[in-house]
Amino acid sequence: MAAQSNMMTDSKPFIPWIGWLRVLALFLVCACHACDPLSAFGQPEDKTWIELYGAFIRVCVPLFVMMTGMLLLPVTESFGGMYHKRIKRVLLPFLFWNAIYSALPWGLHQLGVSQEAIQRVFFPFAAPVHTDAVSIIRTFFLSLIQFNQYAVQLWYIYLLIGLYLFMPVLSAWLREATLRAKWTFLGIWGVTLLAWYWPLALYGVMQTTWGSAFFADYVMRFSGNAGFTLAHMTTFEAFPILGVCDWNTYSGLHMFAGFIGYLVLGHVLKEVTLSLKRTLLIALPLLITGYVVVYYGTHWIWNTPGFTWKMAEYFWWYCSLPVAMMSAAVFLMFKQIQKTPQWTIVPLQSFARHGFGIFCMHYVFVTGTYFLFQTIFPSAVLVPFSAMSGLLVSWGIMILLTQLPAFKKWVG
Repeated sequence: MAAQSNMMTDSKPFIPWIGWLRVLALFLVCACHACDPLSAFGQPEDKTWIELYGAFIRVCVPLFVMMTGMLLLPVTESFGGMYHKRIKRVLLPFLFWNAIYSALPWGLHQLGVSQEAIQRVFFPFAAPVHTDAVSIIRTFFLSLIQFNQYAVQLWYIYLLIGLYLFMPVLSAWLREATLRAKWTFLGIWGVTLLAWYWPLALYGVMQTTWGSAFFADYVMRFSGNAGFTLAHMTTFEAFPILGVCDWNTYSGLHMFAGFIGYLVLGHVLKEVTLSLKRTLLIALPLLITGYVVVYYGTHWIWNTPGFTWKMAEYFWWYCSLPVAMMSAAVFLMFKQIQKTPQWTIVPLQSFARHGFGIFCMHYVFVTGTYFLFQTIFPSAVLVPFSAMSGLLVSWGIMILLTQLPAFKKWVG
């Protein structure tokens, strides 16, 4: 789940600590999806483990984007060279795995697996699961405009291609910008991450007499009534600010918002050199504070009357300040890995070559492992066990597939 330079062998020297960071990010992606069956079919008491694990695993996607920014920015290829080299290497595996996942429900059904079991074991959030042959073609072509419902992890590929398209433009500025200018950019980006919580701030203010009077017209305009409950606090767009309206979806800070900031953050932190002591003094408070905000925020919102599943990831949002704080902290701490045992270099390089394919295929192995062992392990153990099992099985299959010349360029 990362840029190709993060997932495959590139001409640049192999950096061991980046290898370890990639392994962590891939494991966290698997852990994220190991929580899916727990969310869909688990018992109420399992929610505690989703909150505990979920608060940290959200750093997975930001870490991949930061690694991309570190390794690729500023790009040296021409516009055409960048697009041809990077996007082509993403598109072929994207098409291949979309085709595989589109056909998988049909294939499992042909083997005698019931439609209910296919959904429960492999695709807990797919609705509905189609097992007829015609749906293979329909699902595949629909995935060209929106991610495949059987391969939800592939949502990242659309984002990745968008980042690639913008990187040559961003690189021209990064080559000329001073370090201070780059930090200024990140500061403005941080404001956009904090703006995500505007509905939460509004919700708190509306509980006061002054706030309910002052913002009454504003709330009525967008919620349709004078009251303001938790159910109204779904996304930033629910109560738009900074120029967002029916005819304009782009706020005044939109151009600074989103995953572009993680690209720049990875590029900037690459040049930051700190001692271990100073790193820990900076990183640990960032990590702990970010985790506490995400964990307790999620716990609060999940246990407040009016909660809806549309709000489930309100505090898990990748482009939010506490998640960015944790991501930067983890990145800085992994930079302190100075010595890597020689015997680990070959496995780490293998992960670098096969990581993109591991990401593309891991989903069914993670969820399948969960249901295979759900009666053996408690939820606290089952989530990391399923994540690690899915990761290792996917890695093994990728090693085998890439031995076949016809498959090598297609699988990732």
